[in-house]
Amino acid sequence: MSEHYAILRQTKEKVAVNQDPKYTDMMQEIKERLYAIEDVLSGRTALSGSLAHEFCFLQFRFICECIAYACVIAHAYIKELQSPKFQKEWSADMLMKSLDKLHQDFYPKPQTITVTENRVQLDEIHVPYLTKDDLKKLNGICGDKLHRGSPEKYAYNLTPECLAVDRQTIINFGNKIFRLMESHLMSNRDKPRYILCRFRERSAPAEVWYAAADDNVATTSSV
Repeated sequence: MSEHYAILRQTKEKVAVNQDPKYTDMMQEIKERLYAIEDVLSGRTALSGSLAHEFCFLQFRFICECIAYACVIAHAYIKELQSPKFQKEWSADMLMKSLDKLHQDFYPKPQTITVTENRVQLDEIHVPYLTKDDLKKLNGICGDKLHRGSPEKYAYNLTPECLAVDRQTIINFGNKIFRLMESHLMSNRDKPRYILCRFRERSAPAEVWYAAADDNVATTSSV
């Protein structure tokens, strides 16, 4: 059984939905960084061991920032987000905390997107994905992994057990990020306006639509 959202229609209306092209750019950046992680884990690069894992955690750190920045861009119609404080803030954690106070539903939602002519159907996806709490946790893990720590705890040649744990952590978070971002919706706080994004095959650019709720289908149904 799957839950079906109202049919949406595409719109060029710029009222209460931000169509900043930087959102599309950030989605493409996230996609490319995810595939770079896949290349490293699959052995398609010269990196291995600790260096390979550090590369992956660095990509995660950038991805966390891109997701947080994309949320700010998507909800730029909120007056508070137009202030210099938000426009200059770089910390993903601080941005997520502040956004939560302004719009509790600011975070992307994974959805299956089916496009037919000028209409879009959304189906909810029931799989583990990167939640807001997961993003904060991952951002913290990246901070730990990308610093050498204290001289007392210094270690370069990690044990096979430690490397195995790091690899599984990377796989788990990579899968969660991909499930969140590969097909998702961003909801407006004040009006039935949406940003939709879908990743296609690796060689194709990320797709982004701006949509308004279809007046003819006002309720959620289940089948």
